[in-house]
Amino acid sequence: MKWNREAGIPMNRRRLFGLGAMVAVAGCSRLDVGNDDAARAGTGEIAEIVGPVAPISAFPTAEEMNTFVDRLAADHPGRVVVTEIGRSRGGEPIRNVRIGSGPRPILVLGSPHSNEPIGLATTRHLLGRLAADESLTAALGATWNFVPLVDPDATRLGEGWFGGPFTRTNVARHFYRPPSDLQAEWTFPMNWRGAAIGRPLPETHALMTLIDSTRPALVASLHNADFNGGFAYVSGGDSDYWSSLTSHITGNGLPLYRGEPDAPGAKSLAEGIFRMPSFDQMCGAIAAGGENPLALSGGSSGHYAGQYGAAYLVSELPLWTDPRLADHTASEMSVAELNRACAASAQEIADTATDVLARAGGLLSRTNPFQALVEASIPAARATAAAKRAARALERQATRSEVATELYGWSATLRLRIAGPLARLLREEASRSGSSELHAESARFDAVFDRWCAEIERDAPGELVPLNRLVAIQASSVLTAVTRLRDQRPV
Repeated sequence: MKWNREAGIPMNRRRLFGLGAMVAVAGCSRLDVGNDDAARAGTGEIAEIVGPVAPISAFPTAEEMNTFVDRLAADHPGRVVVTEIGRSRGGEPIRNVRIGSGPRPILVLGSPHSNEPIGLATTRHLLGRLAADESLTAALGATWNFVPLVDPDATRLGEGWFGGPFTRTNVARHFYRPPSDLQAEWTFPMNWRGAAIGRPLPETHALMTLIDSTRPALVASLHNADFNGGFAYVSGGDSDYWSSLTSHITGNGLPLYRGEPDAPGAKSLAEGIFRMPSFDQMCGAIAAGGENPLALSGGSSGHYAGQYGAAYLVSELPLWTDPRLADHTASEMSVAELNRACAASAQEIADTATDVLARAGGLLSRTNPFQALVEASIPAARATAAAKRAARALERQATRSEVATELYGWSATLRLRIAGPLARLLREEASRSGSSELHAESARFDAVFDRWCAEIERDAPGELVPLNRLVAIQASSVLTAVTRLRDQRPV
């Protein structure tokens, strides 16, 4: 938990094993969609390589991504090479798609988290462009390795919203993201002060094998959030690099994130750009905050690849923006009132979920993955409520940006990310067992969930960012890093 000392508001942070922080933003006050959804991929060489990004109406599912990869390999034999690098816990193949034979190995993770499908669409676009034009890979001097589906099991569990409608309600209804100790991206084996941290999953081992064999010059991990502005983590670079990355965001009409970094120990390099801390720095920051680094589930792909000198790029983009996120005028709520409202929201979902599980617990199979997700999320909600209650706020009005960020962003998302999986758990378990008690519990909680969804759609539905613009931003960001590596410029 990071404190905004000036405002007296505790800033929610993911701590990398939480549910996802919402942020304040700067730059555009409204999403500038103009008269069409045209995506902008920068200028010059980057724009030429990215090419036009046509409007899309959906993100690819796991099956659609696999079909695309198979078709691409069949259409370009010998040029597009697909290999199995491991198997998921559910037995699904985890595949790497290699294109090119340049001296610099590049690794792109298309969906490092199962609830973040922007990278799937970006991966599909880049694969199509690179496969179709051999001169592009030659000019970049790279051997490309794409892992479209890092965790195919979890992606299948949560892909129900990938085809839309893209509302906060529908995303919550189908939301799934494993607890932190079951996330491949954050279970790489690390060491801190002589203590081993991390228990790699089969999916993690697959990525470790690929990283060990390719020793990438760059790992590009493609992420997305829900309701905020765009930003990036980098391993280094210079002001020209950072400016290029943020121009891809703002050039497509998105605001920049201007809040605190969510990774403990991260440093701000420019507005919307943060330096990813080393694993030692991250653990040191966690320990300094009074928490135990040994509770971490492990390090990231970037931390693991760092042993080979790899540069690291994390692209974080939102699905929705809201003009209030950049509105720093006074709201009708005081800071103290805002903290109380956020505490009440977090406490309500924690208590409600606890009560539901207490009533239904003896009837649940305990093998349903949504139960583990809900149980792991309740402590985070209680901790958020406690922090909000303990905050000593200054005597002033909260800004509209603070209200949108804290109440409509973080608090609403926390509630929906617990409530959606809980509603699905009850429905699935009632159907499995035929229990009248579970059917009744499911109906009771569905009414609560529907009320919460109606509230957020009334108060802060968000403005959906055209999906092709998100693809253009991520593709341009990756290619910016790759061209700089080719030109021996810092990344």
